[in-house]
Amino acid sequence: MKTLFLGILFLVGLIFPSPSYASHVELKPCLEIKHCARAEWDVKELNKPLKEVQTILENIPRTEIVEIDGDYIHAEVTSKIMKFVDDLEVSYSPDTDKLVIRSESREGIGDLGVNQKRVDLIKTQLLFSN
Repeated sequence: MKTLFLGILFLVGLIFPSPSYASHVELKPCLEIKHCARAEWDVKELNKPLKEVQTILENIPRTEIVEIDGDYIHAEVTSKIMKFVDDLEVSYSPDTDKLVIRSESREGIGDLGVNQKRVDLIKTQLLFSN
């Protein structure tokens, strides 16, 4: 009986697979403010905010998008001189029209404000490009 039930579940999963993209990823809060920045804002007036953010990220030097999954983007930004890598995450919730951006250094105890500047730059470019 248990085998039959598992077989039916397997078949249902094949016939009605779940979507392969994330519908909305909740980004972690910044635990160490010294090397992390996080911002959230309303983007109702923007037509395709995540696509616009993707275009902005593609034009930031030393930034490589490593994952795009539904309403989520993960990019890695490498510093020019020391080659430190920062993680940049963007999540969009179409239900609430909220965009969340989080930038955090992987190493070190401080970032000299680089992550906050990066988040501010993306926000400025996104909101004033329309």
